[in-house]
This record gives sequence, C-alpha cells and structure tokens, in this order.
Amino acid sequence: MNRQLFRRLWPQPVANNRSELRDHQANERTFLSWNRFGLAFAAMSLALTRLDIIDNIFNRKHRDETAVASIASLETNSEGKLPSRQTQNKSILLEYANDHVASRVCQAISIWSFGYSLARYTSTRRNLLLGRYVPSIWGPVIVTLGSLGVFGMTLKLG
Repeated sequence: MNRQLFRRLWPQPVANNRSELRDHQANERTFLSWNRFGLAFAAMSLALTRLDIIDNIFNRKHRDETAVASIASLETNSEGKLPSRQTQNKSILLEYANDHVASRVCQAISIWSFGYSLARYTSTRRNLLLGRYVPSIWGPVIVTLGSLGVFGMTLKLG
C-alpha cells in the first residue's frame, strides 16, 4: 500500500522527443507565477488590514466626533437630545465594516489564485502527457476582473 502511494506521488520520467521538456518547464513557471500572484494579493490584504488598524488608532477621536455629529444631525428626538450610545456604536461599526471589504476581496483572490494554480498545473500536466494542450480562458478573465474590482474598491474607500 505504501509503496503504491509512494510511486504515485513520485514524479515519473517524461520522454523528451520534441518540445516536452520546454512545455513542462513552462507549465511549472506558470504555476509559480500564479502562486506569486496569490502571495502578492495576500500581502496586499495584510497591508490593507494593518493600514486600517493604524488609521483607526490615529483617527479614532476624529471618527467618533464625526459619527456623533452626523447621527445627531439625522436622529434627534422630539426633546432635541443626542442619540443613544448604542446608535452611535452601530454607526461606527458599520463604518469599520466597510473598511474591511477590500481586504477580504484580496484574501479571496489570493486563495482563488492558489487553488487555480494547482488545478491548472495538474490539468495541463495531464494534457501534456497525453500530447494535447487546452488553453486557459476563464481563469485569467476572472482574476483580471477581480483585480480591477479590488483596485476600484481601494480607490473608493481610500
């Protein structure tokens, strides 16, 4: 049992008749570049989260005052009193939740990139061993649209 599992996991030699070696090396480079792309988005997600924490630390007092003033202008009761502390906290939490959207989307693109790189590598390797090649269409399209979406969100939130 262990021997069969070990044989399946161990790479098998591939005949190098024409361009098989170059094709497999190109497949590995593509796999590594998708992983690098995923790492870049993971780093961007971490940076957005850290910058948001720093922004909250330095601008907390200003945000609290702004939130209280905006709530006070919108929600005054008949006696002219300020809104409750609970209403103020809800507004502040909603504002912080919106700040994390770009970070979460970056995390999702990063995870998707890692998964796609592994799936694409294995399917391309299998097809190359069978002597055929199937070009990728939807993977790069989805990543491009997701990247543009993250860029747009960071511009909007920034």
